[in-house]
Amino acid sequence: MRASFIHIADTHLGYEQYGVRERFNDFSRAFWQIAQEAIERRVNFVVIAGDLFNKRSIDAITLTHATEGLQRLHNANIPVIAIEGNHDRSYYRDSISWLQYLCYQNYLILLNPIMQEGVPQITPWQRENMLGAYVDLLDGQLRIYGLPWQGSATARSLEGMAQSLHAVRAQEDEQGIAYRLLAMHTGIEGIVPRIQGLPTRGTFERLRNSIDYLALGHVHKPYEFDGWLYNPGSPETCGAEEAQWEDRGYYYVEIDTEEPERIIDLSKKERTHHAERIKNARRPFLRYDVRVDTLSEPDLLYKRLEDLCRREGPRYAERAEDAAHTAPVVLINLNGTLSFDASALDQARMEEMIRHAFQPIFVRIDNHASDPDYLADGAELDGRDRSTWHDLERRIFEELIGRDSRYLEQREEWSNVLTNLKQMALTKEEPSEIAQFLRTKRATLFAPTPGE
Repeated sequence: MRASFIHIADTHLGYEQYGVRERFNDFSRAFWQIAQEAIERRVNFVVIAGDLFNKRSIDAITLTHATEGLQRLHNANIPVIAIEGNHDRSYYRDSISWLQYLCYQNYLILLNPIMQEGVPQITPWQRENMLGAYVDLLDGQLRIYGLPWQGSATARSLEGMAQSLHAVRAQEDEQGIAYRLLAMHTGIEGIVPRIQGLPTRGTFERLRNSIDYLALGHVHKPYEFDGWLYNPGSPETCGAEEAQWEDRGYYYVEIDTEEPERIIDLSKKERTHHAERIKNARRPFLRYDVRVDTLSEPDLLYKRLEDLCRREGPRYAERAEDAAHTAPVVLINLNGTLSFDASALDQARMEEMIRHAFQPIFVRIDNHASDPDYLADGAELDGRDRSTWHDLERRIFEELIGRDSRYLEQREEWSNVLTNLKQMALTKEEPSEIAQFLRTKRATLFAPTPGE
């Protein structure tokens, strides 16, 4: 059997980043380009490993952009196999998601196994109820499994999937299944340190004897391991941290179960595919860190920004003049410890310098520099002996909270609440869980003391 497919994830259609409408269009353009690439390469199918959309509730234009890309694939007779990511799910269990809607409209096949006590049941996908763990393609020689976002139950579901796949392996061999692919919307612990609670790499090894290609999504940083586990990253830049991950995009995969040595590395002879990660075209997203420690006055900082603009700006300004979709996004981070009052900085002047040099579609200057007034007594400015960032953050929270008389007496407790809320948001916990945490803490801290 010989075949090819494209593996994408985390397209996040509908994301109007920074409130810039053209950024909304950028995410759609990236999706359309990959769909066109699939058509030109004449692949046998496309796998979407979750987060086609940026949020559960989308507008009509977002839906139109999604269907435009999917319609192109449909017209080219290229099946699209998808799973739901954490951004795709419906708000309520008794309602349908927009991916389910697209499945109803025959734009894609949405895999969603029936779960029994946390264990996925290996049953074929049924169009009538859009339930089932797998779909067979290429005259039954290739089987695609799907496991959508499981949240905190990921480890248990992954273990259950490994057990279920092991149990049916002999039967699949008898049926003539030559190649097996599993799409999951989850990442691996440690790839991006701030994303916590993901399975370890070793956990996935339980799937290795049952799966030829593990197609992951969720983490926007690209990575791959051992010639069978792949994560393409996000086609567009969803946040400043992602600007450094230049090789994000999608995978183009060729399968050959007849002559595997023809297309694979000799060190991986047991594998029957060759996967090439391809960087798709996308808008330049530039992030620069500017140190302020040695600068004693605002004019010196302006001079440093001017040097940056002269050094980096011209090559991007020229692109911006050629085509609107190549005008960059520019983020400037001021880091270190200011030796002067931050209020003395002219934000508008700095932004205008960047606009003139780069011709960006969007510019933002973030002042992450610490104020010397917040340093502990006797602390050095070299970053080694000063109070920890956690303590600095807590002190800032306490000062801000203490400005409201309602919270003054409990400012330390409320500072801890804000710290926890920030961590929950960074780890992308469900908004409902964050809201419930805040409601609980509010009820506790505002509860009357005995005798009142």
